Amino acid sequence: MLEILPETHDNILAVRVRDKLTIPDFDQYRNMVRDLMLKHKETHIYYEMVDVSWIQPVAAIENGLFDIIHGLDYGRVAMVGEKKWQEWSAKLASTVKKHGIRYYDLADKDKAMKYVLEGE
Repeated sequence: MLEILPETHDNILAVRVRDKLTIPDFDQYRNMVRDLMLKHKETHIYYEMVDVSWIQPVAAIENGLFDIIHGLDYGRVAMVGEKKWQEWSAKLASTVKKHGIRYYDLADKDKAMKYVLEGE
């Protein structure tokens, strides 16, 4: 499930994902990111993962390809999670983003949001 957070505005997209991530979830996310990228030089992303139990493999691959193609259009990206595989995923995806991805544990989600909203 994908939830759009209230901090989403201008060139900032803030989302929380939980439970199962499906192709429609990824499609909605990618469409929102693409729309922001068309309007702004850089798009900043806050991506929080809570109780994620399953991700559709095809959707994850499609999302990875999108990141490769649009990596230079990303600004600050923070990924917040609670599992080791999420941290590994952030490190892997970080290689194709202009400024990389900063990974934060769920307990530090306020720091992650501050980074996305304000920068250093």
